[in-house]
Amino acid sequence: MKNRLILTLIGLGLLAAAAPVLAAQETGPEAMIARARAAVLNPDPARDAITKSLAEVLEASLLILPKTDYAEEFKARVETVRKMFEDEVLFSDKGRQYLGLAYKLVSGGKAWEVPAELKAQDSAKKGIEKATEICAKLLDSALAARQAGRNEEAVRDLISFVLLVVTPIEA
Repeated sequence: MKNRLILTLIGLGLLAAAAPVLAAQETGPEAMIARARAAVLNPDPARDAITKSLAEVLEASLLILPKTDYAEEFKARVETVRKMFEDEVLFSDKGRQYLGLAYKLVSGGKAWEVPAELKAQDSAKKGIEKATEICAKLLDSALAARQAGRNEEAVRDLISFVLLVVTPIEA
């Protein structure tokens, strides 16, 4: 009887000790990226799920941004856009402009461009399918870069993902 009680208490203690670690995994940048990927690949995503995912991806980019001479400027721009998303303002010129400038900061001055494979699509439906595929690849790439310790590259891919989602693409 005592052994059962001791084992139960030890088990509860281990579970309690693991709770903060498990919670951190669910709220860390990797979990945010994974949730965004799931939302993008959902065949019928809700607008609020996409909006939340975009805000989370921006939050993840802020969490993993390396300390650089441009970090404060990047954070200010991304934080402004993240707040716009929380207010459900997704498709604004100001938001795209701020994200474009943030992208330039993490890409060595290179401007973001619509992927060439999207420009080549001959129908809106195929364009949406291709955009979804590219979004998933960007999130996968960001996660792989993050796991390899290439945080600046991961941040660039995350910002590119958000830009792709909020930029109108001509069919």
